[in-house]
Amino acid sequence: MAVVFVTGSDTGVGKTHVAGLLARRLARDGFTQVIKPVESGAGFGRPSDAPKAAGDWAEPHTLISLPRPIAPLAAAKQARKKVDLATLLKLYRALPPAPCRVVEGAGGVAVPLDPKGQDWADFAAAIKPTVAIVVVEDRLGAINQARLSIAYLRRRYDGPIGVWLNAIKKPSKEVAASNRAGLQASWIPLLGESGRGLKSARFHFLPR
Repeated sequence: MAVVFVTGSDTGVGKTHVAGLLARRLARDGFTQVIKPVESGAGFGRPSDAPKAAGDWAEPHTLISLPRPIAPLAAAKQARKKVDLATLLKLYRALPPAPCRVVEGAGGVAVPLDPKGQDWADFAAAIKPTVAIVVVEDRLGAINQARLSIAYLRRRYDGPIGVWLNAIKKPSKEVAASNRAGLQASWIPLLGESGRGLKSARFHFLPR
């Protein structure tokens, strides 16, 4: 089973957009699931992430849905729901198998999922994905964000990792070129690039 774990350097960098691009592409090779282990603010004036990313080509699963659009632990406390790493992993492992899975985290890679401080890096280490992708906004500062996020993720997870540059606003040619050169100089694989829309995506890998 191919499992792609999608996390981000921050919130609002386009994780759901990238998860949708991946789900659409992977669905060509077989039945695909889009899994959101925990989501804060689902239905709070916007569609839920898993169905949005799944579209018409994949099956969405949201394991824990929290109404308030704040950090997961704070949202769970307000909703009087239990959120910790063990609970998320139990729910994840109870899902039916599928040839392909796209698993999208909430917020940035270091967002706590457990009162003990465990986060998405610990989640990735536990599920052992085929590859972990850090979505970074394609803008000035992307090199710093990528290096920090990758270094943090590697503290817990020792599997394949790379970056996906997502242009929320189109960067200048100079900034775009320097971002890619900076990733290459830092030995960080660029696994994909995207802007707005489906046709803007460029895949530099396909998980097997």
